[in-house]
Amino acid sequence: NGGAPRASILMGKKDLDSAENILGNCFTMQIIISVILTLIMFFGNRTFLMAFGASENTIEYAVSYMNIYSLGTIFVQLTLGMNAFITAQGFAKTGMYSVLIGAVINIILDPIFIFACHMGVRGAALATIISQACSCIWVLSFLFGTRSTLRIKKQNLPLKAPVILPCLALGLSLFIMQASESIISVCFNSSLLKYGGDVAVGAMTILTSVMQFAMLPLQGLGQGAQPIMSYNYGAKNTDRVKGTFFLLLKASLTYSIILWGLVML
Repeated sequence: NGGAPRASILMGKKDLDSAENILGNCFTMQIIISVILTLIMFFGNRTFLMAFGASENTIEYAVSYMNIYSLGTIFVQLTLGMNAFITAQGFAKTGMYSVLIGAVINIILDPIFIFACHMGVRGAALATIISQACSCIWVLSFLFGTRSTLRIKKQNLPLKAPVILPCLALGLSLFIMQASESIISVCFNSSLLKYGGDVAVGAMTILTSVMQFAMLPLQGLGQGAQPIMSYNYGAKNTDRVKGTFFLLLKASLTYSIILWGLVML
């Protein structure tokens, strides 16, 4: 999320070589982070799951899911991370297909593995990593192919501090926001488990999923506006940047007010 806007800014400056350098460095960094996360989740899953609200009644189901899901971490990371570079270039439809491919395959495979193959939660995890692998193949085939304006190239893969550090700095604010939400979730779930048990934790999980329906359209608006603002910022077209920002602000406020009204009703 820090690298894609910087790549858009450089595209606005017509500096495609530097933008591709960012793409290559972010690709390498994603792989490194994926390996680290896989090891953490595979060997420390029980500790993390207990912290996030699992109990003695649910921990075995959660561990069964996490042991399989952790092996597909690299697919999840590359799909989410590299897809940002697709939308950053203006290929919004291709970026949407990246998500749809994984979602549709997951919906198809879930009942097959869970019910037909009698795999339970392990089947759900397997369906998830297979669907994410398909999305990952779609994303990487685009970024390695000729249709993409920016392509992943071998010479851009070695990490360089002047390239990757500004990307990490730009993405730090979003990381802190997500990390703080995770910490709040740990506190929430541990309290719910203590005072309400598994039913309370399950109810909060359902409510969190419902809340995502409210929040995701706002995130989509922001992700759609980001490449336009970044590109025009790099091209020094300040009027276009301001116009996009205020349009985003009005669209977000309108959506929020309508949603609030529907919730109140």
